[in-house]
Amino acid sequence: MGHILVEIGKRIAESRRSAGFTQEELANRLGVTPQALSKWEKGASSPDLEMLTSLCDILEVSADYLVGKKRKTIVENGNLIQQDEIWKHLWDGYQPLELVFGSDVMPVFMEKDFREEIVRIRIELAKEGILMPLVRVMDHPMLNPKEVMILAYQNVLYTEEFQHIDGGTLDYLMDALRNTVRQHYAEILNIDIIKDLVENLKGIYPALIDGIVPQKLSFGLILDVTRGVLKRGNGMIYFPKVLELLEHEVRENEQATIAGRIEAVAKQLEREDNFYVAMGRRRGEK
Repeated sequence: MGHILVEIGKRIAESRRSAGFTQEELANRLGVTPQALSKWEKGASSPDLEMLTSLCDILEVSADYLVGKKRKTIVENGNLIQQDEIWKHLWDGYQPLELVFGSDVMPVFMEKDFREEIVRIRIELAKEGILMPLVRVMDHPMLNPKEVMILAYQNVLYTEEFQHIDGGTLDYLMDALRNTVRQHYAEILNIDIIKDLVENLKGIYPALIDGIVPQKLSFGLILDVTRGVLKRGNGMIYFPKVLELLEHEVRENEQATIAGRIEAVAKQLEREDNFYVAMGRRRGEK
């Protein structure tokens, strides 16, 4: 165990120096004492999981690198830091959700802890059955100075160019992020999110999941049908019912197409006595 801590410490120190931080500077960023950081680097102790995550974010390295997990060699010079940087850039390029902005918008994200605001949005959306993926927030040199975009797999879901930037801009952008995720969740949703949602449901409705997913319902099939249901205007709050109806549909009609399965599941959700269908009809009557 001591040898492992020493190796982790060496990688923390090496990454810190590569990033151009002194021990005191990095400790301040992490909210720990320089003495605590020094102990990590010497292998006398180790950061907890939360602090390890912060180290990875600040030093822009992966947890795999810091804990010494080996990856396939992809650099000719044997430089592990450069190799990890390549893996990180590849990982960043696959992010399902990004909030990017021009240079004039950057101070908005420096004045207030936007991460706490994003977590608040994540909690609000969870009440609607939506699991929002991690959001990559960054300035982008190709955008105009006052321009903002929200992207999913590099596709633009939202764009706006501000005339003025003030103290209310961050709150405005957080509202835009929440509404964009809610309105375009079918484009953000991926198999990993589906898998996480299923794992969460397993603790609540084990009979719905055990022996069914992925044995009878693949994650890919669930993703396709859930996307189709969302595009018809239904919400993620119906996800457990989607699984139940989809399992029945697969059992009763093995030869149906994806489009047919989406139609069959959606029709069951969109019953006349459904609360939201009734509310929509009421608004239409007015």
